[in-house]
Amino acid sequence: MMPRSLLVFIWQVSGRRQILLCGLTVIVSLLTTLPLELQRRIVDDAIHGQAVDLLLLLSAAYLGVLLVQGGLKYVLNVYRGYMVEHVARDLRHRIFDGTQGKEGAHLVKQGAIVSMVAAEVEDLAGFVGDSVSFPLLQAGTALSAMGYLIWVEPRIALFAILLYLPQLFVVPLGQRRINRWGNIHARLLRKMGDTIVGTSVGGAFDRHGRPKFRRRFMRLVMGAYRTRRAVYRVKFFLTFFGNFLDALAPLIVLSVGGWLVIKGEVEVSTLVVFITGFQKVADPWDQLLTFYRTASNAKVKYRLIADALPQPVSA
Repeated sequence: MMPRSLLVFIWQVSGRRQILLCGLTVIVSLLTTLPLELQRRIVDDAIHGQAVDLLLLLSAAYLGVLLVQGGLKYVLNVYRGYMVEHVARDLRHRIFDGTQGKEGAHLVKQGAIVSMVAAEVEDLAGFVGDSVSFPLLQAGTALSAMGYLIWVEPRIALFAILLYLPQLFVVPLGQRRINRWGNIHARLLRKMGDTIVGTSVGGAFDRHGRPKFRRRFMRLVMGAYRTRRAVYRVKFFLTFFGNFLDALAPLIVLSVGGWLVIKGEVEVSTLVVFITGFQKVADPWDQLLTFYRTASNAKVKYRLIADALPQPVSA
């Protein structure tokens, strides 16, 4: 049986593992601002002060932080991958038991079962692996970096915050369209599988020697082709819009920050930190928007799978 809620299912199949992943994620997020501060100290204290010993010490600390952070991310990703495969195995067991047992033997056509066990399970299991730790990591990284930039120079940081606000309105509008077309596309793929599995064995042929179900199959192929094209138009517009805003960030640093440097209110090292810091905000922000889109698609696919399996009988 599949729970009605995707969140309940996630907790049911991976609750304890998600807790461990969150613990590792918090540690990785807290290490985000250390390289930024070390960069600033290297420029302001070591290079300007011409202190070679301090330069070597800060550089060694910088290298150590990168190694620790990279090692923790490696452990995090490997463990998340193990969890994804655990969830995929569990889902395949549920689909098999739900469609091959007495209650569901005739509930789902064989072509749809093939689609569910293959691509749909892979996509849904991948989302479960990322469902908690991934947004926590990206949000923690972005907030840590932005908080540090606000502490260093709030005026430049304010422009960065305003830069990304339009995406909060544009992305949800586009995602609703992607969800609608994605739902239709998944159903068309299932019908294609049903058409092949249900009629290819012992099926009739026309006078040209082609299967009679070929015309229906071609219509389904054309429908899937059109839905994917519709998805691409919206999806890549959102990508273009996000990339354009990301490209504006260095321009803001150089223009606003440069004006403050000329006025003598900001050090040049602050600009160096902000260029790096904006990248540490932009990358996780883009990942969060991608995760939002993935989560929307995962809800659609979960409902398709859950609705196809026998539902629990109410007492």
